[in-house]
Amino acid sequence: MLKIFNKKQITPKEKMKAILGDYELPSFPVIVMSAMEKVRDADASNSEISELVASDPGLSVRLLTTVNSAAYALKHKVNNIDHAVSLMGRGELESILISVAVHEVMPKENIPVFDAQRFWGAAARRAALARGLADQIDPSSRSESYTAALLQDMAVPILAQQRADDYGPVLERWYANDFDLVTLESETFDWDHATVAMWMCDDWGFPDRIAEAIGAHHGTNDDLIALPAVSLVGVLREQGESTGVEQLVESAYENYGLSRDLVVELVDTSFAAAEDIARMFA
Repeated sequence: MLKIFNKKQITPKEKMKAILGDYELPSFPVIVMSAMEKVRDADASNSEISELVASDPGLSVRLLTTVNSAAYALKHKVNNIDHAVSLMGRGELESILISVAVHEVMPKENIPVFDAQRFWGAAARRAALARGLADQIDPSSRSESYTAALLQDMAVPILAQQRADDYGPVLERWYANDFDLVTLESETFDWDHATVAMWMCDDWGFPDRIAEAIGAHHGTNDDLIALPAVSLVGVLREQGESTGVEQLVESAYENYGLSRDLVVELVDTSFAAAEDIARMFA
């Protein structure tokens, strides 16, 4: 690792600075931060949370669109924020707010090599499938798995933007060949995108389980503990919807006993739902 990382008590923010230079992670929109604080406040009522979210039309629309997306497969449409908050629960609401906030601050301009539409398309497929797999492995982790899978590669566009000269060629090699991105990054740098993303999580105050799952999504089987569905979908690549599916099916069978036929069915239904999700983020 870089020498600076060997010093004691170096914060994630300082580690990011060593890699990204003067770049500062943008702050989340004030309304989203306020809503997240309310969600985490045990003394705040659901009506207080609903009123705060409803005060911002953009956030309200994004929240309702997400809840009513194919990924959630609700039997009845949710038409208002009060219903959405009471239906989802605070953990689910926090996960959606995090997803919305990150998308809002991601680079919007064109970046050499990086394709935003392709990126969010792959992220949506991972998110929808992670939620479906979590239903089978640990239903209580559905919302966290969705968010962590959606955002597991969130460092990539920032690295592509801030380090175009040396990170851009790494992305080009990854897109052009059947290589593992983390392996390519580790061969070139003393860090990888999953580690940088985990530092971003710390800076933004993500819940621990989501941060740890994002940081470990390219790890070994020993890392498949908190949110196993996130690591399973980590093999899905941007280049072609089917790339990585066969490996995922075998891993789900070998590590969690999920039948191959079931996982294939989950892939099909989740990828169909992902088109709806991708339209919200692309």
